[in-house]
Amino acid sequence: MTGGVNAETPDQRFRKLLEHSPDAICVHQMGRVVYVNEAAVRWMRASSTDQIVGSLITEFVQADSVPPMLARIAALRHPGDASEPSEAVMERFDGSTIEVEAVSVLSTWNDEPAHQVIFRDLTVQKAAQAALRYQAALVDHVSDAIIATTASGVVTSWNPAAEHIYCRPAAHVVGRSVADAVGADLDPAKIVAAGGIVNMTHHRPHGSSLAIRVSAAAMDDGYVLLCSDQTALRRAERHFETVVATLDEAVVVLAHTGRVISVNPAVRQLLGTLPDDEADYDALVGHWINSRETVMHDPDGHPLDPEDRPILRTLRTGIPYLGEVFTVDRQDGARMWLAMNARRLNPDEGEDSAILVSFRDITATRSTTERLAHQASHDALTGLPNRVHLVEQASRLHAEGTLAAVLFVDLDDLKRVNDSLGHDAGDAVIQAAARRLRASVRPGDVVCRLAGDEFVVLLVELASGNELENLTRSINHVLKEPIEVSGSVVQTGGSMGVVEVEPDDPRDAATLLRDADRAMYADKANRRRTAHTTWSDSFRT
Repeated sequence: MTGGVNAETPDQRFRKLLEHSPDAICVHQMGRVVYVNEAAVRWMRASSTDQIVGSLITEFVQADSVPPMLARIAALRHPGDASEPSEAVMERFDGSTIEVEAVSVLSTWNDEPAHQVIFRDLTVQKAAQAALRYQAALVDHVSDAIIATTASGVVTSWNPAAEHIYCRPAAHVVGRSVADAVGADLDPAKIVAAGGIVNMTHHRPHGSSLAIRVSAAAMDDGYVLLCSDQTALRRAERHFETVVATLDEAVVVLAHTGRVISVNPAVRQLLGTLPDDEADYDALVGHWINSRETVMHDPDGHPLDPEDRPILRTLRTGIPYLGEVFTVDRQDGARMWLAMNARRLNPDEGEDSAILVSFRDITATRSTTERLAHQASHDALTGLPNRVHLVEQASRLHAEGTLAAVLFVDLDDLKRVNDSLGHDAGDAVIQAAARRLRASVRPGDVVCRLAGDEFVVLLVELASGNELENLTRSINHVLKEPIEVSGSVVQTGGSMGVVEVEPDDPRDAATLLRDADRAMYADKANRRRTAHTTWSDSFRT
């Protein structure tokens, strides 16, 4: 019996949620796809769901990504378990590939075990990383011009790198003033007097400018100039700043002392309202990262010791951390989930190296995962745990030796309510019964809705047989209390089967539930034969 033939089922509500999700989501059972939403169809560049449903999930995963994917799925043991975000390469129908981040959740589909997978496109992030690697390689291969001059600044030596940088052959510049050779007002004596290093703008013959870092040293008969072409570096820095500024991922660079050197705009967006003054802004970001007052929690909700935070551990030890997940409170009081990376920017500098920190807000993904996991294990009408959660809880409590009794409850006369007042009224009766069942047992007991008008109560660690009888009497009493629905007052009641469980009971959870079900039917039959029911051993097994 259900709460109404026209009522939307939990499965339908769940599928509607998936259909309207902007994220690509698929469900597979035994490795075969049984459902994809419209976002996934567009994402995979398929013409319809029929192209995907029925295929093995591994058909769309690049070979190198299959073993890690199968290992992550195998690690999910219980309904609601979710994997940490992980990367894979997917193959689309037009022959292209896409790098993704995936989260898998062990759930059910049509009452059978299944895996739900949520995908996130990493294309932009990977492209940005590739661009940064390219710029780093460009900087690493810049060569320096070495120029020797007389005491009066006349060029005496001009190496091949100088020819390449300034586009002037040695034959054209040797014997001329160094200022003419580099296209700028360069006086070696003044540079040495100013400390030996200056940044200047030089010019090539056709007028193009060069950003040059000049180091000057005095020799016995003149000067030696080391001119490092910083033009590509400056361009790379501007490119780097542009790329980092447009990333959704927050990026912070810390000095080895923990002082903030730079941040990108995403930091302000993630951390909430911060001061407009840059000095105050950087100081506040540094305080947020380093302060003991900032409370952070691990994925299980346990507070992190201030000395054990990823950033401070990297500052202290140099050990990099990738994908550390934790919660933190923003300046505006909102709590968010962050995935953080921390590493030394220049490992060769050891403990003097700056620290590169990046983090992204995964609150929405985490909420979606938790919501899907909750929906997979809970009844949508009453909010109580469903059959999947019931079997898992019963098995766990029985294994721990704390399961004392299983109560199988079936509401009476729900069909009469549905027929006379409608299925909405029937749903209201089911919801009221669920609330009363939950309120009539102890906090540690488990109340589940099995299906339709059937409920199961798992009682934990009873003090005596009297306590069991008192609880069953209480349940019987609250179920008989009148319920006001649709302007009418109805009175139902319930039939109950009770199975007492000893710590060494050899029956498994499924057998205990089956025995309780039989006991309930025996109680229902006994009710039909008698004018009233007494709570006695007549309905116990």
